[in-house]
Amino acid sequence: MKKVFVFLFAFIFSAALAANAQTYQTALGAKFYTGDGSIGGVNVRHSTSANTALEGSLLFFNGGIGIEGLYQYQGPISGAEGLQYFVGGGAMLGFGTGPRVDGNRNNSTTFALRLTGGVDYKFADAPIDVSLGLDPFFYLAPYTGSNLSLGIGLRYVIK
Repeated sequence: MKKVFVFLFAFIFSAALAANAQTYQTALGAKFYTGDGSIGGVNVRHSTSANTALEGSLLFFNGGIGIEGLYQYQGPISGAEGLQYFVGGGAMLGFGTGPRVDGNRNNSTTFALRLTGGVDYKFADAPIDVSLGLDPFFYLAPYTGSNLSLGIGLRYVIK
């Protein structure tokens, strides 16, 4: 499984470096996290200035749903138009709705702090944006723990 993610990262990064791209302001699509369980959902990313962006997601996972909000600092990567790095953080609020994989009931509210960092690329000839980042979750309630996930985003550029 790790080899697939390394290959995917290398492919996206190589394609981003080889292409000529432009930036965007707002994009809507999907974001998926891999790691301790699969999480995915609807995602929106909006650049508030040349160096900042807000990202939000409605996430679905086994036994629950979640809402995520992130604030990100972004900047262009020299020599690769349309390719940007981002770093930031935020929070996720999860709501358990049923049984979990381990058989225990999960009818509780979960709160996690989030960090994120990675690359974001807007294709020049298509209204498509892709992102790849490392996204640690730090759970604070009702239990404590952490999870390091790989975040993969695929969005349609609105403007």
